[in-house]
Amino acid sequence: MRKAVRRIVAATGVLMAGAALPLVVTAPAHAAPQHCVAYLKNHYTVGPKVRDACKAAGRGDGASGIKLCENMLHVIGVSAYHAKAGCNLADH
Repeated sequence: MRKAVRRIVAATGVLMAGAALPLVVTAPAHAAPQHCVAYLKNHYTVGPKVRDACKAAGRGDGASGIKLCENMLHVIGVSAYHAKAGCNLADH
């Protein structure tokens, strides 16, 4: 009887781990760079350079991705305020 209970507990543990795995390993949302683009569209003409900058922030590199995004946007004339706000949207 004890072996049967152990097997059931072990099987339940394996099933629970298998069910939780997709929650742990989920890829980051890909919509975040689109939030950056949408925000910047309200203030500027958006083209490939803006999209590339927003993608840089959305890659999941944290502060370095956000800083790269901000720098890319500054080069094309986006204000520091709007660059920071847009890039932060892309990182979430």
